[in-house]
Amino acid sequence: MQRERQPKFAMISILLTVGAFILFVLATIVDSLSDYSNVLMVAGLALLAASWGIYFIGGRSLQRAEVATENVITVIGCKGCDIREERPFSEGDYVFKEIGPCKKCSGTSYIRAIYAISIKKD
Repeated sequence: MQRERQPKFAMISILLTVGAFILFVLATIVDSLSDYSNVLMVAGLALLAASWGIYFIGGRSLQRAEVATENVITVIGCKGCDIREERPFSEGDYVFKEIGPCKKCSGTSYIRAIYAISIKKD
């Protein structure tokens, strides 16, 4: 699941990319800078590398922080009665998965729903 990146990382990345593009154009079009074209190309490549690094590495720390802020709950119901039970999500849970016999009426228990609760950090 892709998380939204912080706007400041995206903005810095865009500005560095535009700066690199300007350096590439200057190195190829402006004749008075032809002696410095290699330097301008290397500087442009360095700006592009910095742009990609800020965009991908800077957004990764934000994604990791958000993963730990959800509590996933599995809701178990019965086909024979109106019992409702909640428990923490377990790997392999999916909606309509049959769990076993109902504790109340011995009918078939199944996973009725799965949802996440966001945990707010102070």
